Amino acid sequence: MRKQHRLLTALLLAGLVTVPRLAAQDSPSAVKKGLFWKATSGANTLYLLGSIHIGSKDMYPLPKEFEDAFAASKTLIVEVDIGKVDMQKLQAMVLSRGMYGAGDTLWNHVDSDVRQQLEEFCDQYQMPAMVLGQMKPWLVSITVATIPMIKNGMDPNLGIDKYFLDKAAEEGSKKNVVEIESADWQMNLLSGFSDDVQAKLLASSVKQAGKSIDQSKKIQDLWIRGDAAKVEAALHEDAGPPEVEKVLLYDRNPHMAEVAEQYLKGKDQAFLVVGAAHLVGKQGVVSLLEKRGYKVQQVALAK
Repeated sequence: MRKQHRLLTALLLAGLVTVPRLAAQDSPSAVKKGLFWKATSGANTLYLLGSIHIGSKDMYPLPKEFEDAFAASKTLIVEVDIGKVDMQKLQAMVLSRGMYGAGDTLWNHVDSDVRQQLEEFCDQYQMPAMVLGQMKPWLVSITVATIPMIKNGMDPNLGIDKYFLDKAAEEGSKKNVVEIESADWQMNLLSGFSDDVQAKLLASSVKQAGKSIDQSKKIQDLWIRGDAAKVEAALHEDAGPPEVEKVLLYDRNPHMAEVAEQYLKGKDQAFLVVGAAHLVGKQGVVSLLEKRGYKVQQVALAK
């Protein structure tokens, strides 16, 4: 049981907001770019890198431009500093907010079709159905979205934000690490949806679960090619319930932009890494900074 709780916590940290389900299509370009931007204000610079929270070895080594910008920055800004998370406390929160108490199960809150799909999912991934049956819909949604990727070789420890957090924690590093949110805050966000919205989220997640392995490979391909336009377009495809997309994505972007602006107004170069979906589009952090008068350019990478 304790091992199961650790897995749920890892899934929670890794799977809050991944890049949306994207359709990777070739897009010829004379200049290769990453999901990587340079924002400037006077003499100061802030770099913004879109992360995939659950990565694979295929994404490494990272482009030299990423590494150089990080090395020259005094501060690393992330959604959550995983190294500072009290895992015991977070596991307790998963139990209290993500699991049903005695006398209740998930099966009392979903229709027969969803139950059948979840049982088939459990058979496919050799997971006891009773495990999912103990979880509330929001936590089941994260589980069915991430388990196929992990089974296919992707790993939260290979996420882009985790990579730079590890580098910042290396002996001799003098990087300041700033978290925009916190694990507690994210937990409250995820567990705060109404029963009706959670049911919609679960139905959407179950529908997409069978496609997640192919989709995860497409996500990586699109990330590696830095195709911001296709990421933006894909935000409106298979995004799940609109109210969930609004809360998990668009409502969080303004605060991320505010934190970025604080460092643009400062004197020290900073390096911001957040989920790639937060940076693109008309409501993304890049656009919000441009509207505030900052110059933001997608960085060209050496061929």
